[in-house]
Amino acid sequence: MKLKTYLLLAALGLHSISQPVRADETSDAIGQLKSQVEELTQKIKALERNREIEKEAAEEKKKATPTLSAGADGFWFRSAETNFALRIRGYGQFDGRYYGGTARAARDTFTIRRLRLGLEGTVYQNYDYKVLTDFGSGITSTPANNAFLQDAYVNIHYWPEFQVQLGKFKEPVSLEVLQSDANLLFVERGFPTQLAPNRDVGIQFQGDLFKNRLSYAAGVFNGVPDGGSGDVETTDSEKDFAGRIFAKPFKTTDIAALQGLALGVGASYGRQDGALGTYVTPGRQRFFSYLSGAGALATPNVAAAGEHLRLAPQGYWYWKQFGLFGEYVLSRQQVKRVSGATANVARLDNEAWNVAVSYVLTGEDNAFNTPTPLHPVSFKEGGWGAWEVAARYGELSIDNGAFPLFASAGSARKISSWGLGLNWYLNKNLKFNFDYEQSLFDAGTVKPNTVTSQDEHVFLGRAQFAF
Repeated sequence: MKLKTYLLLAALGLHSISQPVRADETSDAIGQLKSQVEELTQKIKALERNREIEKEAAEEKKKATPTLSAGADGFWFRSAETNFALRIRGYGQFDGRYYGGTARAARDTFTIRRLRLGLEGTVYQNYDYKVLTDFGSGITSTPANNAFLQDAYVNIHYWPEFQVQLGKFKEPVSLEVLQSDANLLFVERGFPTQLAPNRDVGIQFQGDLFKNRLSYAAGVFNGVPDGGSGDVETTDSEKDFAGRIFAKPFKTTDIAALQGLALGVGASYGRQDGALGTYVTPGRQRFFSYLSGAGALATPNVAAAGEHLRLAPQGYWYWKQFGLFGEYVLSRQQVKRVSGATANVARLDNEAWNVAVSYVLTGEDNAFNTPTPLHPVSFKEGGWGAWEVAARYGELSIDNGAFPLFASAGSARKISSWGLGLNWYLNKNLKFNFDYEQSLFDAGTVKPNTVTSQDEHVFLGRAQFAF
């Protein structure tokens, strides 16, 4: 009994002694855990801050690192903030021409119609620039340098409503001239473009108003012959004034069928001296030219000698797969014929017009620019690109007063032409054109066995790559 009592007392004593010891151990453990938690919290905060610093550094680096991209739209170099950009673009056109009949100036041929390489981009956000050169067939170096250098200009655009463009570029007159060569519906442009100015050096004010429903352009240029381009004025000190207004009245409306309707008018006026232009068929054969000689009695010469007015109403309508394009150009010019001591002066009204219709067979939307295939050619995936059919009719008439004193032998007074086209867009960068054009001529100073002595029948083909 006493032994049990002693053992019980000893157990009670040991229990009473161990309780404070366990409490102290638990308290120490909790303290250690708190320390570890605080230490881990500080490490986590330090890691989070390091990540924030790294993220900030990466963002700063991204802001300062230029980007490089390449794709169907060309090759781009951009500064990180996109205020500076450089784009490399180009296109080449490999043509084939086959003529029917025997009386012709040209030969069946393959040719490099255009081979162009250009740079364009932006500096300091509000200054766009473009330089475009051409290495195509038939280009030779001339004092005017009007073929190698196609474009070279800067456009200042702090506000879209008012921009200033300076350098060499297309005068704002003809709608089809303003269309890029890479986006043409037919292999060759229509007759109105032969009466309008092409590229010239000058200064132009331009802008887009009312959410791009109305655009305007007006400028002062050196002045070029019909269908011509130039880099420098060599014949006179006079300047041409050119301008254009173009409206898309239904662009932002809910009338889907009329959103692609656009109408406008371009014009130019000036006084010009010097050489005159020549006019060619869809097959690039000359059918009208002015007399060109030394000005002697036996070799008379005809040149521009006074006022030159051009007027060009224009428009197009695109709705879904359908497209309609039309343009008219009047060129009223004073010319002088010198033959020894005799001079004859005349004011000639030459005019041209054409209408073209097109339809995209494969469902893509038709547009002023090249359609983008919904299914690019891919034998693996079954894509066949985009297919388009087109038809065109046009005329170019020479003033009756040009005959017989001012026109060279073999020139026709009028050309009428109709054509059919089939276009295959393999992808955004490659397309094929297949055209048939037939032209007939009205009498002028027609001679046997010349281009104008019979109808022209020509098949035109083109393989084009563009980037």
